[in-house]
Amino acid sequence: MNFSKMIHSISDHPRILYNPNEIEELHEKITKIKTVGSVDYQKFENMLYSLANEYTVEKNFQVNYPVINFTLHVELPLIQLEDLPEPVGYIDFPYWTMYSRAIEERIKTLAVAFGLSQQKKYADKIREYLLALSKFSRWYEFPHRGAEGNLSNAHLLIAVAVGYDAIFHFLTEDEKKEIRIAIIEKGLRPFEIDFDNHDSHNIIASKRIAMLIGALTVIDEADVETYFLNAYHYIWAYLNERLDSPEIEGLLYTKVAANHLLMAVDILYRATGNKELMEHPYFDTYLPNLFISMLGISDEKTASFVNFSDSFYELDVTLMMSYLASNNKHPVASWYNEQFSSGSTDIMSYIKSAVSPKSPEAYYQDVKSMVFPHIGWASLRSSWDKSGHLLAFTASRSAKDHNHFDQNNFVLFKAGEWLLTNPGYQDYVEGPKREFTLGTIGHNAMLINGVGQAYRGNSTIKSWIVSPYLDVLVGDATNTYQAEIRRWERYIFHIDQTYFIMMDDVEKEKQKDQLTFLYHTNAKIYTDGKIRKQGEEFNHNQINMTGEKAEVHLYTIYPEMTKKRVDCYKGAEQYGNYLTIKPDIGNVEDKMITLLYPTAYGRGNGSTLDYEIIRTDSQIEFKITRKQENVIDYIVINKEENQAKSSDSNDLIQTNGEIGWVSIQQENTIPRAFSLINGNVLTFKGKLLVRSDKKANFIWKMNSKQIDIRIELVEDCMLTFFSNDPKTCTINQKMITNLASFYNSHQNTTTVSLKQGKYDIVIESKI
Repeated sequence: MNFSKMIHSISDHPRILYNPNEIEELHEKITKIKTVGSVDYQKFENMLYSLANEYTVEKNFQVNYPVINFTLHVELPLIQLEDLPEPVGYIDFPYWTMYSRAIEERIKTLAVAFGLSQQKKYADKIREYLLALSKFSRWYEFPHRGAEGNLSNAHLLIAVAVGYDAIFHFLTEDEKKEIRIAIIEKGLRPFEIDFDNHDSHNIIASKRIAMLIGALTVIDEADVETYFLNAYHYIWAYLNERLDSPEIEGLLYTKVAANHLLMAVDILYRATGNKELMEHPYFDTYLPNLFISMLGISDEKTASFVNFSDSFYELDVTLMMSYLASNNKHPVASWYNEQFSSGSTDIMSYIKSAVSPKSPEAYYQDVKSMVFPHIGWASLRSSWDKSGHLLAFTASRSAKDHNHFDQNNFVLFKAGEWLLTNPGYQDYVEGPKREFTLGTIGHNAMLINGVGQAYRGNSTIKSWIVSPYLDVLVGDATNTYQAEIRRWERYIFHIDQTYFIMMDDVEKEKQKDQLTFLYHTNAKIYTDGKIRKQGEEFNHNQINMTGEKAEVHLYTIYPEMTKKRVDCYKGAEQYGNYLTIKPDIGNVEDKMITLLYPTAYGRGNGSTLDYEIIRTDSQIEFKITRKQENVIDYIVINKEENQAKSSDSNDLIQTNGEIGWVSIQQENTIPRAFSLINGNVLTFKGKLLVRSDKKANFIWKMNSKQIDIRIELVEDCMLTFFSNDPKTCTINQKMITNLASFYNSHQNTTTVSLKQGKYDIVIESKI
């Protein structure tokens, strides 16, 4: 990278939020194009000027802090805040974070309004803010800490940089000098403490991003190249690290960091023409995949997101999606803003040349479920439509301050409603609310003798496979507990994009240790048609959690005897009730198996699924009947996968593998789907379904005359599998010729020799 050339090719002001060409393009959209999809540019222009006009005439504004029930009244022109009272339970409460964000929002809005209109009133108000901030003694809140652990320094530096760039040609030379010195002395210089700090914490990242923007603002007027280079190298390393680092602090802080990152790389490209950071894979694939995979959609065209760690269901990601649509040409980002734009004026500046939208279904096609193994997150879903369901799961190594004691935890969304929930952002005041929001007790996880996890992170998604027909993942949270737990692995099977089987495999230190499994919900809890209230205990093995739009049927299918109770955490009643399930104390090694069947409200009435279960020392076998679909699923889970096992006394299903699944229509003995996980033999009623000479993952589904097969191989092997006489066959979209040499008409099987790797096979049958 020729940094000298990049720096010396810097464009003229304005170059931070926009340049003259982009302003001209935006004028074109507003006056001629007017709308792009559902984005109404004239509407957003009106909103922009309405807000900018409000900011122009305001004499004061307020900043609300709901977590401490406090409102800060800010008089204008700005003067540096006096020390504010410390709220009870806090040390160094960060008042300036929200305060500086409010200032940044105002200056950015005024800057865009000025760029579009060139009206003097907007420039005058920006000038007022810039000169006032230049007179502050510092832009960080706590003198004893400097810029350490402080976001206000970043927000105020970005605010002043944006304003200075926007009205640069309307400032006097003395004003430029005063503001430029403030950018360097109050904005950039305090960040020198982080020059050798490579931590990816959101505060460190935000400061380095502000450093890049601040340096680019004055780099042609002052010697700030050192700050620019330090920030550039940090951001490049940060983006690379995001692709394999285990650290994630929830979607809220991922979004905050991403907004600043995207803004920085956009500014870098605008100012220098360099696109290297903008085209990084983190922006091209990882970031949009993560947010779209964790998205819940309701029929009111509202979006919500998984709230693991310190986050919320409702997140405004308009700015992030606008950047991804414009700069990275991601079609689902365009779709998101057309469907769910918050109404923020951010969309005006950044949908400059957005790519045509594609829905997630059209873009990802048969890829519904996604696993992010390095951060230990997964989403298992049926669809992105308004009736779809999503189960999100975490077993993560991340142990940052914003992470919770919540490993092997999950949430469940169906038809626009979160049915199994998390509390979201932790309460930072010591007491029961903090215990609940931060601790295991507030999450869908496990207690041992009434005690939750002792360590953040320390967990992993140890294995997984996703497909259009069967998803399997295994989370390991063993190392989050004290010595009472020797093993806790949570298996989740997503069957045919219809229901979930959850198996908790636990080894305790002592036989007498008591396990408790937690299920949090804002829905009403029913058994046998009766609402169960706080403090009620019952033994029913089917529990319905019924919300306003959807419900989940929870079956406790093993062990047969469990104690259920509806509880509420004293002192944290605002978070609602939750269900506890305690299996009878058995052996040191215990299993708990539940079945979760999410349905749209009013569908299913307690007889939607029937199940049978058999357990031996080395395997667990299920027969699940889906009455409404007239489908029977047979599932076998072997602990000792090297031994062939049969599912019942009639030898219906035999498998030499870890997991076997066979699905049939009730009136038909030919499978409609089957799967073998980590094995090499699966038969049904004596008929060979799949055999390989090495262990494989094999998923097979028949759709009319077409058979779709997904295979994962860790070694080269020979595979033989059930099929009809093939008319055509493609392997990873490559047409196979001479099919007669592959097909055995006597056994109705096809044999292929494959190298290590992943394969999608499509067979079109003659009949």
